[in-house]
Amino acid sequence: MKKLFLLLLGIASIPAAFSQGGSGIDWAADLDYLASELPAKHYNLFAKYDKARFETAIGAIKASAGEAGDFATALKTQQLIAKLGDSHTMLYFQQLINRQQILPIGLLWVSDGLYVIQTTDENKELLGHRLTAVGKAPVETVIDSLSTLFTVDNEAMVKSMIPQLFPSLQLLEYFGFAHNGQAELTLDGDKTYTLKPSDPQRADQAAFQPDSLPFAIAERNVLFTDRYFPEEKIYYILYNSCWGRESEAEFKSREKAASLPSFTEFGQKAFGILQGNPIGKIIFDMRNNGGGNSAQGTAFIERLAGFLKQHPGIKTYVVIGRSTFSSAILNTMDFKHLTDAVVVGEQTAGKPNHFGEVRSFQLPGSKLTVAYSTKYFRRTDEEANTITPDVRIEMSFADFTKGIDPVYEWIKAQ
Repeated sequence: MKKLFLLLLGIASIPAAFSQGGSGIDWAADLDYLASELPAKHYNLFAKYDKARFETAIGAIKASAGEAGDFATALKTQQLIAKLGDSHTMLYFQQLINRQQILPIGLLWVSDGLYVIQTTDENKELLGHRLTAVGKAPVETVIDSLSTLFTVDNEAMVKSMIPQLFPSLQLLEYFGFAHNGQAELTLDGDKTYTLKPSDPQRADQAAFQPDSLPFAIAERNVLFTDRYFPEEKIYYILYNSCWGRESEAEFKSREKAASLPSFTEFGQKAFGILQGNPIGKIIFDMRNNGGGNSAQGTAFIERLAGFLKQHPGIKTYVVIGRSTFSSAILNTMDFKHLTDAVVVGEQTAGKPNHFGEVRSFQLPGSKLTVAYSTKYFRRTDEEANTITPDVRIEMSFADFTKGIDPVYEWIKAQ
């Protein structure tokens, strides 16, 4: 769970050129460059937002940059980009996040709220408690404000992003929820607690300890894996990333590819298990899959669809959730088009039809990176802002505490 502290950190600390108040960056030049290059490079930047409004907003940010400082100017710029309606297009303001201003808190958003599941030893009394307010603001208000920093396609996107952004004291101070270098938290039972920043890599981290970890959580950090449950006759494929040795070699680094698992070999193993064991149900779990290269998944699903036609008695379940995004959305749509799979879990952060094929450029003064989409994927005639599962099942904190995966338990009971 240590990664919860590190999600915001693109670099070790704020570069000397950046400032909280005042500015050493020529933001006028950067914003002019952004206003010129982003519309030119993006597939269709103004599909959902008026160009004149965008240009007016750029002018307003330029006018306030000197007084606002680098951090606030970058956030205002990202807030504007978020309004454009493409969740793949963004300014990577994370380069401005100061690692010395990270609160030692890891949050888990479950059906009954936001719970503290990681902190440091000195703050361990926070563990297992539900967050209800920051300062005088209810947690719902904090969520609404932090949500202006990304494109809100749906509720699942909010649930995915908020736990990543919340630990930044800088962000809480920007929105006025924290002051004087600390945050005042209110927990369930109206308990209040003062939390100060802490080195995210310090050794004395404390984590909430559930009774056990279900398969999907215990193996959430691997690219893909599987397990056969002989008593239930369930073959469970956990597909956490649309990536592997072959994709790495084709699109990125051949050198790094050698250290990654082969999806081709995994596929051969999977069909060996399917053909060599009694199978009643197949689970294909993509709830932790943020994307990658959809082609490898599509090829696997096409082959699986052929296998299922030959074995009509096997039930197939596809698991999705708030972290299902980009290429994993495309693979979910593959299942919907090619099989009779029942889709189970939570709504997805990604949309069936969406921008993608991301490229990037750098702003000349600040050197901040801007990501943008070069393609639009249309996989359905319906303009839905999420994929809604056939059966919606959410984990509660009681489930998490007991090590229960309610999705798996439901599938097992069918």
